[in-house]
Amino acid sequence: MDNYKRREFVKLSAIGFAGIALQFNALSTYAQRANAHLGKWGAKTELNWDAFLEHISELAKTQHDLHWNQKRYTRQVKRLLNHCNFPEFENVKEVFENYEDKRENWFEAERLHHEIDFQVYLFQFEKGEYIPPHDHPNMTGVLNVVSGNLLARNFDFIMDLAEIREVTYETGYKVKLQKCVIKEVDNEILTAGDVGILTANEGNIRRIMPNEFTQMVDVFTPAYQEDTKANWFNVNEEEFYQEQKKSYEAEYSIH
Repeated sequence: MDNYKRREFVKLSAIGFAGIALQFNALSTYAQRANAHLGKWGAKTELNWDAFLEHISELAKTQHDLHWNQKRYTRQVKRLLNHCNFPEFENVKEVFENYEDKRENWFEAERLHHEIDFQVYLFQFEKGEYIPPHDHPNMTGVLNVVSGNLLARNFDFIMDLAEIREVTYETGYKVKLQKCVIKEVDNEILTAGDVGILTANEGNIRRIMPNEFTQMVDVFTPAYQEDTKANWFNVNEEEFYQEQKKSYEAEYSIH
């Protein structure tokens, strides 16, 4: 090969390699999709970020069906999460690596992906930080513990009570609190790799209590919108409501 042809060969090879590198992630995603379709996922098969989002996006469309089977959907999302190693995903790796405890005694939340049908969040906790009981209006939630461990408690909303009281804070802000009854339906310790599930009708109220530095990824379907009105609950756990086991009186602010 003369010098001219050799130089052209090297130049074309470099261009070709760059093109292949750019397409590798897409090819990998396509291959993972094809393998899943053919039932070739093994227990140790790992998705990449693009393949994960593509699968979730397709699954999340089922929420528009006349009869959305939320239990089936959340099981499918759980299966996907079990094939993910989020800290190694190039698209979100920096978020994990650049963690900073910005707010003392409060968890850090980073949005990893958002579209109307679903969203993916990363929650990171220092020891002692937690998420108080709160609901997820007309939503499902599937969380995956990435590192650390946590206590996840889920409750069902049972009913509103007749009592409403008004509270005035030191700032002068007034709020009306509605008394209600909620019932604990799940109480489990989740460690790295474990998955927890809630649906719109079962275990929709959740409290998260980590025991050490903990990271978790949560998939919400559909996504939170500006007009989503979630309720935060103050729960009286000193006694059961009317001696009904695992049932508690609670309060939430009226929007």
